[in-house]
Amino acid sequence: MCSNRLKLNTEKTQFTCCGTRYQLAKVNVTGFMVNDSAVTLLPSVTCLGVIVDQEMLFADHVRRLANLCFYWLRQLRSIRWTLTTETTTILVYALVISRTEYCIGTGWRL
Repeated sequence: MCSNRLKLNTEKTQFTCCGTRYQLAKVNVTGFMVNDSAVTLLPSVTCLGVIVDQEMLFADHVRRLANLCFYWLRQLRSIRWTLTTETTTILVYALVISRTEYCIGTGWRL
């Protein structure tokens, strides 16, 4: 990073160790230093809007995604009588389906 004149932003940097519960029990690190910046080990991190936990279970991500999708479905329900079927379909795809399909083509699996 230093050779490319880059500086680590500790406010935005997130680090976690991934592995099984038994492998993670062997890790006894809470943080480390990178270029005089302290980086702490977190139980889950966010990468491109996807919450990744240490065991790669994605439980937090699925919970957040379900809450967000139900929120938008409730919002659409309150105005459904003013929308046509075509408009409703477009809005459901834009606000709900697109979020559930996010990152599927890039290797992330929910």
